[in-house]
Amino acid sequence: MSLKQDKVTTAVYKHPFIITALLVLVVLVSTGMQINSNEVCCAIMVLGYLVVLGYGIYLRRSKKLTDEALITLIFTLGFVMRLGYVLYTGLYVRQCDLGDFADTNHNFWHSGYILYVRDHLSVPNVDIRKMGEFYHPPFHYFVSAIFLKLTGLFLPKGTEHYEVLQALSMLWTQWALIMAYKVIKECGAKKESLPSAAFIISAFPAFTLMSASINNDILSILLYFTGFYFGLRWFKEGGWKNIIFSALAIGFGMMTKLSVGMIAFPVGFLFIVKLVRDLKAKSKEGGRSFLQLAVFGIVCAPLGLWYQVRNYIKFGVPLTYVLRADNPYQDLTKYTPVQRIFGFYGFPIEDFFMNLGSDGEQDYNIFTAQVKTALFGGENCRDDLLMSMSGYVLLLVFLALIAISVIGFIYAIITIKKRKSLWEELAMAVLAISQTVSVISFSLNYPHICSQDFRYSTPFILCGTVFLLRAGDIKIPGLRDGVAQKLIKVLSGAFLVLAILFYTILWTYVKGEVAVVTPT
Repeated sequence: MSLKQDKVTTAVYKHPFIITALLVLVVLVSTGMQINSNEVCCAIMVLGYLVVLGYGIYLRRSKKLTDEALITLIFTLGFVMRLGYVLYTGLYVRQCDLGDFADTNHNFWHSGYILYVRDHLSVPNVDIRKMGEFYHPPFHYFVSAIFLKLTGLFLPKGTEHYEVLQALSMLWTQWALIMAYKVIKECGAKKESLPSAAFIISAFPAFTLMSASINNDILSILLYFTGFYFGLRWFKEGGWKNIIFSALAIGFGMMTKLSVGMIAFPVGFLFIVKLVRDLKAKSKEGGRSFLQLAVFGIVCAPLGLWYQVRNYIKFGVPLTYVLRADNPYQDLTKYTPVQRIFGFYGFPIEDFFMNLGSDGEQDYNIFTAQVKTALFGGENCRDDLLMSMSGYVLLLVFLALIAISVIGFIYAIITIKKRKSLWEELAMAVLAISQTVSVISFSLNYPHICSQDFRYSTPFILCGTVFLLRAGDIKIPGLRDGVAQKLIKVLSGAFLVLAILFYTILWTYVKGEVAVVTPT
């Protein structure tokens, strides 16, 4: 029996970017992105969950719960959770190198960079190696500065409300997750496995943390996923729109954070495959594809590299210059590369929150730190029973999903020739390998605990989810077909519930004093 369409969920599914933007605008206007009462924020979250679940029950009973409606409801749950998180997360809580907003002080942190651009509408004409976070390309800071000017038109004179910047982070996060889902669909995910993808993506903890974080991470990720999506569309169907949108997204992404250039490996692989295939066909398509790729380079390269080239020409700054951390507690130079890559030290049984070094304990293994920060960032809830237990179960489920994804990766490579999505999955394999090499290289070249953070390697969510879903195709001897897919769906659903639980109750956690230990 065919299911009826529900107008509300159908509208949201077809126009997610517009509707998300409108919802964030309503929240911005009504709250300024901050509610002083944590209890009220929690009540809003719980009420939102109940409304979404109740609406889902209504759709099911009225036989209107289509696949699209289910996906929409799953993403709506994630949106409600992130909304509450942003509203109870203060301007200076769980931020990364933000600094303090002060109109008279253009400090060298992200806040000072935003205020400098707001006040001057330009970047400083000095050697950026002397100016901390100013080494980053300026697109995020220009967007944030213009947004501050616009919102300032509606605020009383003499007042500042920098929390409004969290509206941008909230919006970029929701859009990025939608784009991640669209990328995974383009990579040949089966219809019946899409709810599992939505479970993983919609409430992924690292993105929850970034939804309230006022730095350039989440905008760069959104542009990375957008560039990847349109690159995939161009690979499949060609077209000027797809190649230009991909070029603009990647170019502006690199103008936000140079690391977006890592997309050259998986997307470049697809571009080369298409070009060679079209040239071999000896038709007009070959010449058209070559011309479109030339235009891609003409659009993308200047956008993505002008800031680095400018700093190199004017001040001799290396093109790949990255600010080095100087926190002695996070220094990892005493550990060998072998320890950094293979040194697993009782994880996850003994400790599953991040050790940032101030108390003498350091997380020096790259992959252990990646897992911890993907779920909890730098948060440490060791002395709260409820937070610790929910976090621990969340970690165990996540580790199971990672293990299945690795199995799916191996299975996909072995059986790659059997599927229509051969090239797309090979591109995901290229992404997985290149990103792993990048993470290891970056962590070893910049041996500090913060260099191992998952926010530097969020593209893993694309290849990880694709290969997780691929593992669902594995037939287990002695069991009925589809058992693997059902197991993945159950684990993915549990991951969603546990992630929502952890970040719904995080407001209740109050950090105690940290005993600072002199590094040895």
